[in-house]
Amino acid sequence: MKLLTLDIIVCNEIKYMIENTPLLEGEKLPSERELAEKFEVQRGTVRTGLKLLLQEGWICAKERSGYFVAPRRIEKNVYRISSTSQTVAEMGKKQRLKLLSISRKEVGKELSIKLKLPIGTKYYAIERIRYVDDEKISLEASAVPYDVAPDLDKKDLENNSLYDVLEDDYLNNIAFSEQEIIVVESDEYTAKALSIPVGQKLVKQQGLVMSKEKEPIEYIEAYMLMDRFVFVNNDLLPKKGRN
Repeated sequence: MKLLTLDIIVCNEIKYMIENTPLLEGEKLPSERELAEKFEVQRGTVRTGLKLLLQEGWICAKERSGYFVAPRRIEKNVYRISSTSQTVAEMGKKQRLKLLSISRKEVGKELSIKLKLPIGTKYYAIERIRYVDDEKISLEASAVPYDVAPDLDKKDLENNSLYDVLEDDYLNNIAFSEQEIIVVESDEYTAKALSIPVGQKLVKQQGLVMSKEKEPIEYIEAYMLMDRFVFVNNDLLPKKGRN
C-alpha cells in the first residue's frame, strides 16, 4: 500500500484541478512557486508531485516554459475490438484520415501465416495516417481479403472508419481479434510518414480480426505515438478520469 505522502497529495490535488477547473489541454499550469503557496508546501514537494504527474501522462514539460496539461490519451482495449475513430469522436476531438495507398495484391508466405489464408489469395493492402487535432498520431496498414469486400477500393476510407465500411456495406459479424502489442523503434519509412526522428519509440499493435465463423476479416499493423495512446482492458479495470 502506497503511503499518502505530501508529494502524492499535491499530485492528486493538481489532478483535481485539471479535471474540475477550466484547465484545458495544452494550457500552462501555475508555476512551482504559485503551487507551493497554494498548497502550503515546499517547492521541492511540488516538484516531486509534478514528476509523478509527468510519469502518469497528466502533464508535459517544455524546456524553459514550465508544465502544461497533456493531451488526453486515446484508449485502446487490449482484448476487445474497438474503433479508434469512434473512441476519438467520443472524446470530442477533431480527427481525419489520410489514405496513402490502397491496392490489390496477393498473399505471400509471411502474410499467409498472419492472415490465415492460402498463398496467392487476393487482398486489399491499405495504408493510412491518422491525425488528431492536426497531429499525426499513427500509421495504420491493413490487409483485407478481396472476397470480404470486393470493391473496397471504391469506398471513402478517408472520411469513414474501416470497420464502419466493412460492417455497413459488407458484413455484420465482426466478432473478435487476436492482438499483440509491442514497443518498436521507427525505421526510415515510418519516421518519414509520421514526421518523427528515426529510432523513436512507438507502440506497434498487430493482430487479426475475425468473424463469428472465425473467418479472417482484416490483419492490421498500427504504429502509434506512445504519448497519445493508453492500452487498457475495460472489462477488468475501472475507467480512470484521464489517460
